[in-house]
Amino acid sequence: MSAPDHDEPAGPGRHHPRRRRRGWLQRLVIFGGIMSSLALAASAGTFGYVYRKAEKIPRVELSSVLEDAPEASGEPQNYLIVGVDNADGLPVDDPVRNDRDSQMLNDVVMVLRIDPSERKAELLSLPRDLWVPYGDTGDHARINTAISRGNGRPDVLIALMRDYLGIPIHHYVQLEFAGFRDLVAAIDGVPVYFPYPARDRNSGLSILQTGCVTLDPVQALAYARARHYDELIDGEWVRDPRSDLGRIARQQDFIRRALDRAASKGARNPGTLDRLLDVALSSVTIDDALTTGDIFDLAQRFRQFDPDSLKTYTVPVERTFKGAADVVLLQEAAAEPTLARFRGDPEPEDTDDSGGDDDVNDIAPASVRLTVRNGSGAQGQASEAADGLTGAGFIVVGRGEEPGFGVQRTTIRYPAGSRPAAELVSRWLVAGAELEELPEGSVEVGDGGVVLVTGTDWAGVSAEPATSLGPDDPPAMPGDPVTTTSTTSTSLGGSSTSSTTSTTVPPDC
Repeated sequence: MSAPDHDEPAGPGRHHPRRRRRGWLQRLVIFGGIMSSLALAASAGTFGYVYRKAEKIPRVELSSVLEDAPEASGEPQNYLIVGVDNADGLPVDDPVRNDRDSQMLNDVVMVLRIDPSERKAELLSLPRDLWVPYGDTGDHARINTAISRGNGRPDVLIALMRDYLGIPIHHYVQLEFAGFRDLVAAIDGVPVYFPYPARDRNSGLSILQTGCVTLDPVQALAYARARHYDELIDGEWVRDPRSDLGRIARQQDFIRRALDRAASKGARNPGTLDRLLDVALSSVTIDDALTTGDIFDLAQRFRQFDPDSLKTYTVPVERTFKGAADVVLLQEAAAEPTLARFRGDPEPEDTDDSGGDDDVNDIAPASVRLTVRNGSGAQGQASEAADGLTGAGFIVVGRGEEPGFGVQRTTIRYPAGSRPAAELVSRWLVAGAELEELPEGSVEVGDGGVVLVTGTDWAGVSAEPATSLGPDDPPAMPGDPVTTTSTTSTSLGGSSTSSTTSTTVPPDC
């Protein structure tokens, strides 16, 4: 059973019936697009013009609830990015109105952690159905009611981030719901890879092609909204059981693609830059402490930022019911390593108790539990890999797909202490695999101890294992050309799962 796309608000909302609504995901892309626009414009001699435009970005007074920005220039800061879900102002027959009314809900909650000195960015997505405490009253509700509880202001949500998750918020970016199509039109569509035909009858998504498909404005919005995502596999429509968590994974992949598209289109066309800036001016609301000078400084620092290096995370959760409400609960212990990154806590000391090659001889395939994921998008690849490894004696406990696809190098992810098992799996693969240790606290997919993600280099399972990993199959190291890291979580039937994935955008996209 999937949760509906709306909730009863806990308090009155604030509406703007005369203002055209624009999609929350569009705002995030525009927020990145305006960074590129400002940096490029400054170098092109039009600084004054763009600066005056940027000063007109709407602001909301939040100095009393936000954390003070670090005194040292270049220190990491957290931006709370909120997508406000509201269908006001849309045509009555617009598919976006499906299952929606005029309630004010923070449908999307993300924390963007920016480290200017290191030129790094990390993005944490929180499920809209996350069951959270509000204050010390014992009252609990979904996180997406926080804006309503604040009478249309983010004060309650900012306090929730601080008091419940321990994440300090230095800046705020508020986005509204519809109008996504304008941005997609401005950048001539967004290419997305589809291994199977896909649909979502609630959002209006209908993709009959496979491979790299450039989504037009209508289908791009439908894709970004899809929570009831079906794929046509072997002649049958198969529902993604992850619901909102699956949507998060697709949205994070879409963000990278759209940011890359906006940057490339804007860099080549000054008119596109100006259109992106105009869209931002009419769409984004920021806190009053974020000055135009701050934005320009950030733009200059991130001028060469590669969207594929954006690291994305979710938190491990467990699905349950609270009365009639279909919700997810935070798995607090497993979530700590991820939350610590966004708090700025020191990295834990590395303790390597994973063993080495000699330990592989002490284990057998029958003792290794595997989850297999299709990472390349080639039809039937997960099933082929799972069947081959089952035939070799491994215990395959799950098979599925890697969000975003486009994985080039087959990768084996393993928790601390399971490196020998990962090495054994790699030895059975014709082309070998990269080995990647999961962050401490991750909860394995499908209760499998090792996760195999097939890539475009997949060549099948060998009849016999190789005697060693060999020089062509070293473990993944910092700086290797796998640039996109994503921690995703899934909740099925009361169990929680979490994984870290490394992907690259397919060349043809």
